[in-house]
Amino acid sequence: MRLCAKVFCLASVVAAGAGLGIAVAQQAVPSTQNAEPAKDPTKIVIPIERVPIDIRRTTIIVRDMETSLKLYRDGLGMRVNYDERMSVSSPAFAQGGPPRPIRLVLLNANDPWIGWIGLIQYTDRPDHPKVKQPKVLGPGSHIIVTAVADAQKTCDAAKLAPGVRMIVEPKVSVYPPRTPGTPPIRVLGCQFFDADGAYLELNQTLPQ
Repeated sequence: MRLCAKVFCLASVVAAGAGLGIAVAQQAVPSTQNAEPAKDPTKIVIPIERVPIDIRRTTIIVRDMETSLKLYRDGLGMRVNYDERMSVSSPAFAQGGPPRPIRLVLLNANDPWIGWIGLIQYTDRPDHPKVKQPKVLGPGSHIIVTAVADAQKTCDAAKLAPGVRMIVEPKVSVYPPRTPGTPPIRVLGCQFFDADGAYLELNQTLPQ
């Protein structure tokens, strides 16, 4: 079975707002592996028993693949691990008509299985109308939150990508701790719309 067939057997793409889709991995299984609690009380405790699901990928419908790659590949530093052209016939893509040709690009960060970004361009509509970016986020909106090693540098690089509209310039935000009595969580980050209206937040957790 070709990879493209596996991709669309696993993925469910939601065409809403900016056209984001959440693809959920079907490979996660319950486990009773032993795990030590995190020593730092501000950190998330590693679960002793795994839940039966992983969030595999967020797939974004884009107008122009090369424009989007200038952000996700070049600006954010994600790595392309799949780039193919194919036809799709599911109702969400073909809208009741014949199969539509697309280009599918998958990019990964550090994990080989979760936290990927997928980009889909309809190659039969190079003049697809641009999606109007919302002024405020509301029900149905999606926020892609990423952890970056250098928020200032990555935000600056993202801002230079074509079509990006920076909403929140890099700043420090303070959040209540997970454990009462411990220091607050300090995060340096920025927020922006990409060229197709997807909303991203880049975060760097700062030392306490």
